[in-house]
Amino acid sequence: MVSSGLIFLRVQVRAGFALVVLLVTAYLRGQTGEIAGTLPEDFLPGLRPILAEAMQRSPQLLAAEFDRAVQEARIWGADSARLPSLRGVAEYASNQTAISSSNSSSSRANGFFYRFEASQAIFHWGALKNQSEAARLNLRVAERNFALVYRELAVVLRKAYLAMVIEKARLRQGREALRLLREDIVSALDKQERGLIAPAAVEGDKLRARELTLELARGELEASSNRRRFARLAGMAELAEEAIPNEIPPPVFSPVLATALAATLLRDGAKSTLEYEIHDMKVREALLRLKIERTRLLPKVNAGAAFSLENSTDVNGNSVNQQAFQRRAVSVGAQWNIFDGYASRGVIREALAAQRLHEKKLTIVADEILQNVQILERTLPLDAEALAISEIRRFLALETKRRIAEEAALGNLPKGDIERAQVGVFQAEAASFSARAALLGHWCEFVSLAGQDPVLNQISARYVHEKK
Repeated sequence: MVSSGLIFLRVQVRAGFALVVLLVTAYLRGQTGEIAGTLPEDFLPGLRPILAEAMQRSPQLLAAEFDRAVQEARIWGADSARLPSLRGVAEYASNQTAISSSNSSSSRANGFFYRFEASQAIFHWGALKNQSEAARLNLRVAERNFALVYRELAVVLRKAYLAMVIEKARLRQGREALRLLREDIVSALDKQERGLIAPAAVEGDKLRARELTLELARGELEASSNRRRFARLAGMAELAEEAIPNEIPPPVFSPVLATALAATLLRDGAKSTLEYEIHDMKVREALLRLKIERTRLLPKVNAGAAFSLENSTDVNGNSVNQQAFQRRAVSVGAQWNIFDGYASRGVIREALAAQRLHEKKLTIVADEILQNVQILERTLPLDAEALAISEIRRFLALETKRRIAEEAALGNLPKGDIERAQVGVFQAEAASFSARAALLGHWCEFVSLAGQDPVLNQISARYVHEKK
């Protein structure tokens, strides 16, 4: 009786645990669906068409597509060994034969001669089948590499686009600061002429203006170079400064969603990521190569057939006779390389070493992905806190400007202080945009590593997911 009660209790505990697992899985799937509205292209609409165009014109993706096409073409070569082969030789010949000791005796035959041969591999210990499967694995690796390149390119383009927005904000702040400084210099020169200030003060402002001009010129040159680099990376002709947004909208960070993504990845040991699939396929391909090399010294069976029309020469004493004859042949034979000077031992050891190398790389890649995801998961709350602080600083700068404007309207402060306060607002905005970009950049990198980047929906599902 007690035993029956314990069994019933165990069944209840297992059922409850299974229910919890199902609920958690459904919750994680629901949270994953919310990713689509949290990435930089969702806040900066101009970035979305750039990502779409990059898939068609980016040099990196074009190179990855060429590699995929090469691997696809190699499947034909791998499969050809399993299919029948047909060879033919045809010629029109004039054959003349004479006995060396009797030049008066000779024979001539003219005509069309040919030979056709067919062969078929019958039994090669599975080597040919494994060869075809290895070629298909290489194609799938090339497809995953294409998806991986596009995913990583999307992260790079997103971060670069955010960085260009920050650059534009800093240039705007620098131009405004330089304009105000030049106005102050004009005012100071007027005061110097009236003897109200010393010439040294004016020279100090002029030197500061030269420094700001130099800094601004360097910043504009760097921004222009970054736009050209971005355009080349995305496969665009050019990207004008006007196409860069003036601000980055404030993102919304969900710690629950970040935890859900990290938990999903940690639960399956990063097996759902492209990197893991690529190296896992390489391990499987290495195992197939090892099986293929182990058949090098085993007997292999082939079948063949031949049909020919050939010239035949018969010599009988001092007479020579030539005539054409047909030949038909069907055969089944075995080929056995018994000893090849230990070459097979070398290639087997090489294949075994390659297998172990890919297995080690698979472990390293999985550990690296899990480590980076955990680091990013801990970094994101810090970015969110830095963003909150920068928003407070931005609000204080706006409030300071508002109060200065009120005092200037009452005549308590000069109106020039409003423009100086605006420079402080620009500085606070640039710092706020930088904090927003840091959060969005780490977030899109986190989503990409977790294998949940929505940008992969733009390419064929065959490139992303393993066929079951």
